[in-house]
Amino acid sequence: GCFDEFNRITLPVLSVVAQQVLAVQNAKKQGLQCFQFPGDPQNVVLHPACAFFITMNPGYAGRQELPENLKSLFRGVAMMTPDFQIIKKVKLCSVGYKDFDILSAKFFSLYATCKEQLSNQRHYDWGLRNILSVLRTMGATKRENIDKPEAFLVYRTVRDMNLSKLVAQDVPLFLSLLADLFPGMSPPAKGSYPEEENILSKVIDKFGLVKHPDWMLKVIQLLETTRVRHGIMLVGPSGGGKSCIFKCLKETLQERQNIIYKDVRFNPKAIRAQEMYGETDPLSGEWTTGVFAALWAKYNNRNNAYNTWIIADGPVDAIWIEDLNTVLDDNKILTLANGDRMPMTDNVKIMFEVETLVNASPATVSRAGIIYVSETDLDWQPVIEAWVRKRPDATRHAILRELITKWIGNCTPTDPGHCFDFLSRKTSEVMKEGRVGRITSFIQLFQGLTEGLQSRSYSANDLEKLFIYSMCWSIAGLLEADDKMKFDMWLRELDTNKIMPEVEEGETVYEYFVDTETCEWKKWFPPKWEYPSGDKLDFSNLLVPTMDSTRALYVIKTIHDQKSPVLIVGAEGTAKTSVQLMFLGTQDPNRMLTKRINFSSATTPGMAQYSIEADLDKRGGKNFGPPNGKKMTIFFDDISMPEVNTWGDQTTLELVRLAVEYGGFYFLDKDKRGDFKTCEDLQYLGAMQHPGGGKNDIPNRLKRNFFIFNLVLPSITSINDIYGQMLEGRFNTADGYDTPTLDSVSKLTNATIQLWRTIKAKMLPTPAKFHYVFNMRDLSRVFQGVLLTPKESITEGGLRAKEGKLI
Repeated sequence: GCFDEFNRITLPVLSVVAQQVLAVQNAKKQGLQCFQFPGDPQNVVLHPACAFFITMNPGYAGRQELPENLKSLFRGVAMMTPDFQIIKKVKLCSVGYKDFDILSAKFFSLYATCKEQLSNQRHYDWGLRNILSVLRTMGATKRENIDKPEAFLVYRTVRDMNLSKLVAQDVPLFLSLLADLFPGMSPPAKGSYPEEENILSKVIDKFGLVKHPDWMLKVIQLLETTRVRHGIMLVGPSGGGKSCIFKCLKETLQERQNIIYKDVRFNPKAIRAQEMYGETDPLSGEWTTGVFAALWAKYNNRNNAYNTWIIADGPVDAIWIEDLNTVLDDNKILTLANGDRMPMTDNVKIMFEVETLVNASPATVSRAGIIYVSETDLDWQPVIEAWVRKRPDATRHAILRELITKWIGNCTPTDPGHCFDFLSRKTSEVMKEGRVGRITSFIQLFQGLTEGLQSRSYSANDLEKLFIYSMCWSIAGLLEADDKMKFDMWLRELDTNKIMPEVEEGETVYEYFVDTETCEWKKWFPPKWEYPSGDKLDFSNLLVPTMDSTRALYVIKTIHDQKSPVLIVGAEGTAKTSVQLMFLGTQDPNRMLTKRINFSSATTPGMAQYSIEADLDKRGGKNFGPPNGKKMTIFFDDISMPEVNTWGDQTTLELVRLAVEYGGFYFLDKDKRGDFKTCEDLQYLGAMQHPGGGKNDIPNRLKRNFFIFNLVLPSITSINDIYGQMLEGRFNTADGYDTPTLDSVSKLTNATIQLWRTIKAKMLPTPAKFHYVFNMRDLSRVFQGVLLTPKESITEGGLRAKEGKLI
């Protein structure tokens, strides 16, 4: 028998295999008719012609080195890289090309030059699988166009089949290489699909999108790839419009072919590999099918009256994707650990929607058709233009377009607009977020302020004020205090209409908001806080409003009212958790339930899924939701804490993305694997520390779903307000404290803050004293001690006075 991909077996199993192979070989040498495997008393009949042939790819991720005791039982045969030019020549001749000699030389030269001169991307494949698929298409093209010049057909086929996977900066070089190889020939027209393109145009209008030429080209490239491949990867950064490409092409083909198309999405990294393919119970030996195996069995059925795209929407690593090698190559068979072999039917295609293929092995890349969607293929301008067109008040369209051009700029492949250019060159943001994600956040905030329940008619100046406010908290929401000052100055340079508020020294536009009633700028002031009554003070749960928390709560409420998730980032001690808990405390418990889930480095996808679904009741079918028809807001604290695995993925956060983006996840119950559990009426909040310095970032595709802004460290005034209010509530004349005591109390806050600032500036952490990190928590401990001191200790001197030791 031939054992393909042999070194993907784990090392302990390979050691056992070595003993079994040795037993077979010894039995053959002795000329036995029956023999026994080691440790197994059962007799096995030996066929004299029995032999083992293994094939393997050595030396990359996901593969094992064969142990020496196994290697010695086989005779190694190294496969040399074949002469691609001869293969191309023979294949071109066999499909009917007369000029096969010169054309094969040009084809060979092109691929050799591409390997050397194009950028080194992990998803580029110039090997034999790619060559054969291009040659097959050349044959089909020749049969359809007998009368056209052969050089023309080769030029067009090679170009159209490779352009889709090239990153934007490589496209001009690839086209110039082609032009050099075919001098004197004008580039052939692109393959045209008039009927599909007309339907696609209507579909784009139906979804309220913009007909952006570069992005529409990617839809057509996906259409072309679906005709020649059964496994397709759509690769590109978050926010490039990949999901919309699938959605638009699905609708287009549905209308064109009069067949229903279904897309079934799952995230392979949100479940364990055993839950994806299936596992055997080690005690009972019972086989439990996996989520993907169940989906595969359900949709690979020739009797289905519809076509299905099974979309793996999650990061690729060399483990789970390699298990699909037999699916992606010409075998088209899914092989499971229990011996099941499930063939792929013609009405199914397997798709992958991924951000990067950095962890994919060459074996995978060569098997799949790849379309690369660069960030510049869509970028932010079509996204905001589509939103402007959908605005119900048509009088605002021209005003909004003018404001976008004035404050954000115009987007081209080389220039993202003056606002993004300034932010990337002159400021340092606390975390990276894509331009499309930030524009989406801007749209949510501006829409919440101008089109909510309290919305009214606004003048152009009023809209401009709200536009600036929304820009500051979305597009420029990830800046620290110093950079906010720079951004404020940059905005004032563009402010031709004198729209910006007049600020005091040291302040910025961030300290102000636009009152939606009067449309005037007003300064943020925190509401008065009342000291809690009672003898026992629960210090750790005290939430004192400050200017920072008040303005953050305003933004959170605006976004939350639109049912969108919000993520706060900030350094230690910036009250991220306190702000979110303050917001949750304002919710009406009769309508909105709340739940807090703390993440740690030990949190697994299974734990996160259980935490989310534990409080949900069944509502009917596969739909679940909070009890009694209420809604629920779930707060993920320390969302960036889950462990980053060997491949650079956070599997727990892939589960969170599935829940946030698609409103549910797959059942893990044995009898329901392969069914999607829809979780209704859930909203999400999150908090995390700044990435870097040993702290994790979160996946870009998860960031894309959240409205993200940065909480800065509170100003000295804010800190004074917090602890000053606490001390005023604790020490007052009504409680019997005399004037000298109250005078001392009034000086406590300033004195403590000055001491804290001095220590923070002078006692810096060193390798020997790495624990010298003084943040807001250290400050709060001092005041906690003061506030929790019994009254008798202050008025009478406490235990030390009784012992006569108080001087």
